[in-house]
Amino acid sequence: MDGTNSVKKNMLFNTVGSLVYYVCQWLPTVLIVRLSGYSDAGILSIAMSVTAAPAIIGLFNMRSYQVSDIQEVYNNDAYIKSRTVTNVLSFFVCTIMVFINGYSWYKTIAILFYMLYKISEGYADVYYGIEQKHARLDYTGISLMIRGIGTISAFLVAYILSKDMICAIVAMTLVSTLVVLLFDYPITRKMEKGELKEKASWKQISSLMITCVPLAVVAFLNNLSINIPKIFLENYYGEEIMGVYSSVASPTVVIQLAATTVFAPLIPILTMQYMNKNKKEFLQTVKRFFLLVIILSVICLVGSKLLARWGLVLLFSSSIEPYVDLFIPVVWVSIFIALNACMFSVCTLMRIMKPQYLIGVVGVLSSWILSITVVRQFSMDGVIYALLGTLILQILIQLGMIVYKIRRM
Repeated sequence: MDGTNSVKKNMLFNTVGSLVYYVCQWLPTVLIVRLSGYSDAGILSIAMSVTAAPAIIGLFNMRSYQVSDIQEVYNNDAYIKSRTVTNVLSFFVCTIMVFINGYSWYKTIAILFYMLYKISEGYADVYYGIEQKHARLDYTGISLMIRGIGTISAFLVAYILSKDMICAIVAMTLVSTLVVLLFDYPITRKMEKGELKEKASWKQISSLMITCVPLAVVAFLNNLSINIPKIFLENYYGEEIMGVYSSVASPTVVIQLAATTVFAPLIPILTMQYMNKNKKEFLQTVKRFFLLVIILSVICLVGSKLLARWGLVLLFSSSIEPYVDLFIPVVWVSIFIALNACMFSVCTLMRIMKPQYLIGVVGVLSSWILSITVVRQFSMDGVIYALLGTLILQILIQLGMIVYKIRRM
């Protein structure tokens, strides 16, 4: 199979697998309301919210660095063992957050088991990085589909039989972990042809983690900058308006997912072109990706114009209809979030590391300043303005850094 076909195959499997997995993660939040009402749905929502920040610590935003480590400065063992360290740290942070917030024992157990589920995702991510370096994202896509369908099936069966949220979370955690152990781990071992690989020392593991600290910090800051306007919206206008905005925005996550998954197979290619100082091919690859993003964006915007009202009413009932006009602006926000994430990956493969602190800090400051002004004045529209302003500013800074590096190729 030639390089072009390999990239297309990787894009197809990775995109389909990621979409299936996302839908399977999103469906429980809708189905649980229909099965039992808002009480258990609230517990699931709390578990997902509390584990979001610790999960970022667990991933350490290392995937782009791992995939672009073509020269193998750090071996696979270093990446796997570093993920064990970050996962333990993420569970510790989550435990502290749970006890500080003073949740009941039932909610505490539900949250901690959901954190174990996120840890299984973290291990899967590091194995996906190994598969991606070998240009075998078809395996990643298959794994995502198996884990997605398997976890939602386990969740629903366990909940229907037990009527207990903890049992449902435990079931999906076990299935996710089994897929990692029985599918992802053996696949990556076969890629290494069963050879005894050099083991990573603690010095190598700590060096890798120190190197990736800027990426982890920026991932946390970027997540914070995207959520600050929503926090201010709730403070200024209450939970109901926040719920409306979140409901309208929830389907648009698919756009972010589609763009980042399509971009993922290009990271090793761009890395090789950059390392070989092949400026012409590097720029052509980037241009083709952005052309693809423009085409997908136009399709999403036209589809949103035609189907948004019908789709949102179908999902959330006619009560959402007065807010349908918010959907297309939120689509624009999702497009820029996806572009920002892809630009971040380009900066990472070009080893623009410490300057990433600037991007993260600027994002948080911009988001906060715009939140206390436009969000307060314009409500949900203000959230759109705040997010677009922050994202465009971050993208422009990253573009400047990338152009500077390209000129020095």
